[in-house]
Amino acid sequence: MCNKRKAYSSDELVYEKRYNAKMLFDFSDFDPYMDAFTHPPAPILSNDNLESMSLRNWGVVPPTWQKPKEEIWNGTINAKLEYFTKRYAWREITHQRCLVPTAEYYEHHWNDPKGKSKTLYKIRHTDVEMFSIAGLWSDWVSPEGELLRTYTLVTTEANETMRFVHNKDAQIDYHRMPLMLNPEDEMEWLDAKNDYNDFGFPNYKPRLTAEPAEPTKPTPPPQLSLF
Repeated sequence: MCNKRKAYSSDELVYEKRYNAKMLFDFSDFDPYMDAFTHPPAPILSNDNLESMSLRNWGVVPPTWQKPKEEIWNGTINAKLEYFTKRYAWREITHQRCLVPTAEYYEHHWNDPKGKSKTLYKIRHTDVEMFSIAGLWSDWVSPEGELLRTYTLVTTEANETMRFVHNKDAQIDYHRMPLMLNPEDEMEWLDAKNDYNDFGFPNYKPRLTAEPAEPTKPTPPPQLSLF
């Protein structure tokens, strides 16, 4: 599970240079510290338009969803790569891939079996200050005609480093991590002709580092596991 992350900057020129894409929206009130359960907007590069970034809210609402968005999007902040064709939330949008610009994300390491003591870790890429997490995107129109642009972070089985950090469910040998992309593979992810399984563990090896960090936001409520 990943529900807290930090975007790199509120400077739109940084994003335009990094992704060679224009910002066509107001960026003045952007908060780089993000809690998924508040569904904050963030600049996203989606594979339907590589020339400009879109502003999307964290937590996918599938395009055919007929109920209020609040009934689903707390459970769609992360998408398990292995469940792309098994879950309603992802089945229609597996080809709608995106890059989620990130400076670092945060996970708690449990220092005891019940998590009474925890250490917050920050995870970064070793090569670049702003890296990309693989994502999926969706455009949803509510019954009232509201257009909502959303995204989710793709997760995969954890590598050795993240197995140590994200040990909440170690007793059942369940460890997850966001699908961090190395810079040279970002465009490959966006190309829907490429098999998404090639980017999951153990095929893919992101260059990352993890170290203890001070908390930056209050701990959010637990993620729902409906999808």
